[in-house]
Amino acid sequence: MGLFDALFRRSRPVESIPVQPAAEPDAPEETGPLAIRVANLQGIGEREEQEDSFAVLNATALAELSSQGLFALVADGMGGLSDGDKVSQAAVSAMAQGFYYVRGTPQQVLLQLAQRANGAVNQLLGEDGAYRSGSTLTAGLIRDGAVHYLSVGDSRICLYRQGELYQLNREHVYRSELYVNYVNGEETLDGAAAHPKGAGLTSFLGMGRLKYIDLPAQPVPVRPGDRFLLMSDGVYNALTPGELSAALDQGAGQAAQAINDAIRAKGYQNQDNYTAVILNC
Repeated sequence: MGLFDALFRRSRPVESIPVQPAAEPDAPEETGPLAIRVANLQGIGEREEQEDSFAVLNATALAELSSQGLFALVADGMGGLSDGDKVSQAAVSAMAQGFYYVRGTPQQVLLQLAQRANGAVNQLLGEDGAYRSGSTLTAGLIRDGAVHYLSVGDSRICLYRQGELYQLNREHVYRSELYVNYVNGEETLDGAAAHPKGAGLTSFLGMGRLKYIDLPAQPVPVRPGDRFLLMSDGVYNALTPGELSAALDQGAGQAAQAINDAIRAKGYQNQDNYTAVILNC
């Protein structure tokens, strides 16, 4: 098994593997002065195909790459379009492979990796393939005691700290533009909130030239006990913030199992694919 095979994980339905931790639930992975415990979960839901992909890479396993930090990402292929699984896998593969070669500040690394992901997807779809398929992307990089992140679309990265769950990134959905229209007097507030296409993506891999990316000006300093949760919309649409918080009160592996069990217990007939990566600090 090569380096890339050992570190990159292609998503598989949770029905086959109940919970796949990227590391043993209680086995810390060292990244600088932090000890990070990592776990993930994934399910196919009620869909015919699994269109989510993810990867977790800890470069500190390699002495010459120890400055790179720990990198996690989740990509959600768009189920309403064709080949969402191939697009999300292409994006994750491009970023995971590039992680070992790009250099720079954490922000520069994330931007370079996002460029690689978008380029890989555009190449896969071809010159006339824009909007034929697509994927969201959320990525987090822990380096030098802080979490840096980048996202495109509506997958989320959240921080659970001292009993409170905070969404860190901004979603690229049509409802945000409708709210701007409301402020400008061009839309009613109720109409913006209830618009049937409000959840439609306004930026995603697969549209050719990206319209938006979310990249904060400053990273989030990591405190002992912090939990960072990267997840597709199949997770946060199924569970409330309170339900996610209750799960995240546990260790990484136990939290992953609790989230998975809670989603399955809902029994939603239209349950989407769901994927999450949990980083316990």
